[in-house]
Amino acid sequence: GRRGRRGVLPNDILLPMVLTSGLLDGVNPCAFAVMGFLLAFLFAVGQARLQVLQVGAAYIVGMYLTYFAIGLGVLAALASLGAPHIVATVGAWLVIALGLVQLKDVLFPALPFHLRMPAVVWEKTKGLMASVTLPSALALGGLVGLCTLPCSGGIYVAILSLLGSRTTYLEGVGYLALYNFMFVLPLIGILLTVGNRPVARSLAAWERRNTRAVHLVAGFAMVALGVGILVWTS
Repeated sequence: GRRGRRGVLPNDILLPMVLTSGLLDGVNPCAFAVMGFLLAFLFAVGQARLQVLQVGAAYIVGMYLTYFAIGLGVLAALASLGAPHIVATVGAWLVIALGLVQLKDVLFPALPFHLRMPAVVWEKTKGLMASVTLPSALALGGLVGLCTLPCSGGIYVAILSLLGSRTTYLEGVGYLALYNFMFVLPLIGILLTVGNRPVARSLAAWERRNTRAVHLVAGFAMVALGVGILVWTS
């Protein structure tokens, strides 16, 4: 394989960084909130477990396809721009800024500007939930996939810019598929707990107890990721 050189991320670090960043991006309060609300709503209206699993899977597929399509578009744009290092630098600073906002939301929640889904989009998502069909769940996942970009899109842009600078387009597509699998992996885990009510309740209770800690870790990880990209692309 190609060896790392100054200003470019070595290949032996690229794969772990893609997988870790995808998982970090997937620990997303926007996506978690909608998924939890959707599953609770389905159980409240008396849906069977199989139907809940099908609707939840459609939601996850919709999110994956939307996020993947966005990534393909950005990769193609980077290939045409021919300046991936500049984009990587911008993305790294954006990741740092989003990480600081995440930390601010935990340490100083009264301060303005939060990483939350816009209220108008939340109302739209609740409208899609009301129909509870596989197509509406697919559309719901796509909508939430679009709306998670303001929450953590800096991570995606930074990783895509690294892929654009270090891989061919086809290699980048492969890394992109892995990134997006890691992105939806937490949601897959949540969906799989639906069949085990005690596990689901325990998971929900743990999330309530550790929300601050999870957001703190995510915020520090985003800042560290941004700093790392700046170092590797300098």
